[in-house]
Amino acid sequence: MYSQGNGSVNDSLKEKQYVMDSLKRDREVFLNSPDRLKVIDLIRIVNFNYDKINLLSTENIVKIKASSLNQTGNINIRIKKNDSLWFKISGSFAFISKDAVIANVNRNNFIYFDNFNDKVIEGPTTDNNIGAIARIKCTFDDLMNVMSGTGRIIYTDCDTLSMSEDSSKIVIALTGKDKLVKYWINADKKYIEKYAYFNTAKKEYLKIIYSNYVTVSNGYFARKVEIEKPLSKEYMKIVNETYLTNQYDLNFNVEFPNNARRVKWEN
Repeated sequence: MYSQGNGSVNDSLKEKQYVMDSLKRDREVFLNSPDRLKVIDLIRIVNFNYDKINLLSTENIVKIKASSLNQTGNINIRIKKNDSLWFKISGSFAFISKDAVIANVNRNNFIYFDNFNDKVIEGPTTDNNIGAIARIKCTFDDLMNVMSGTGRIIYTDCDTLSMSEDSSKIVIALTGKDKLVKYWINADKKYIEKYAYFNTAKKEYLKIIYSNYVTVSNGYFARKVEIEKPLSKEYMKIVNETYLTNQYDLNFNVEFPNNARRVKWEN
């Protein structure tokens, strides 16, 4: 009886090991398929071009349109790629006064000075919080892509990658759990001209469009970037006026009066 039970346990362990080995082989086939690797090669080129432009300081015109807002002002931006961004919005916006919106956002946290209400807001960098301070709800990486005038493609080992052609563009599609993102790549220069998120009905719910590209530091910088949420009819456009790259002395501090009210936001 003991030997039979022990044999049954061993058979079960062998079966589990076989299943695990089979899943591992399937995973390796998925990750190393020639079609997938071809897409990854293009993504690496696009992201390499993205990395060529860093430590940016720009002055821009910004237009924001939403259900309760349709105005134009100025936005100064400082960027350290994939780490931190700083911006100051000023102009004729109804929700601000002179130099009223100043923020420093990194991947984990943000600090935001609302001069109009003499208030400092701090909290984690979430999509909801970005939407509150930048007026367009998006991820930190999307905000970095918009404000830097350059685009980076982010994917995971769980994403299915595919590639097709659309006129003079190469289209990369990333498909994952509850995710479909498409990137339209300039076939010659290998930079992003547009990318869009699609919902389960395959309708665009967020798209970012780059235009007026110039060559900077052997990379490509879009002097006009538009971010649009078609379903909620929200829109932001940033048109660059001046830019400097490789600014190693950028200041990302957010200055505010000592008596400003401090507020902590959660997710």
